[in-house]
Amino acid sequence: MMIVRMDQIKKTFAALMQSAIGALLIVSVVLGFANNAFALDVNAGPIWNNDDAKVKCPVAAQVYGAQWNGQWTTTAPGKMSVCGTNLSFLPKVGVPGDVSAGPIWNNDDAKVKCPVAAAAAHGAWNGQWTTIISGEKSVCGVKSA
Repeated sequence: MMIVRMDQIKKTFAALMQSAIGALLIVSVVLGFANNAFALDVNAGPIWNNDDAKVKCPVAAQVYGAQWNGQWTTTAPGKMSVCGTNLSFLPKVGVPGDVSAGPIWNNDDAKVKCPVAAAAAHGAWNGQWTTIISGEKSVCGVKSA
């Protein structure tokens, strides 16, 4: 007959808990980095501050059918910043041509959004824009930079 001592049970249980917690920690770290490892940046022109990023980054991401992940970085002060997206690859955008910019409400709104959309597509805004679906989708004309 085998007698199991209580202290052996406690040690075994503690070892199992430590390895389970360790495994969960490793999995959570790996999965946490996996989300960020595949995020790609898109050009947005100059971004001056967080409030400016909140306007420009969703537009820049929209060019690629993506969502802004809340991150941005200045790459050339006063000239270019990039916005983080949820993309793992950037689809090809044909320039010259039209690029998506989300909803554009009027000419003043186009003057804000279209240069950003054009910069994201590595081009320059040609001054033209069109609403495709009212309140949902507009496109900006982009020429080669």
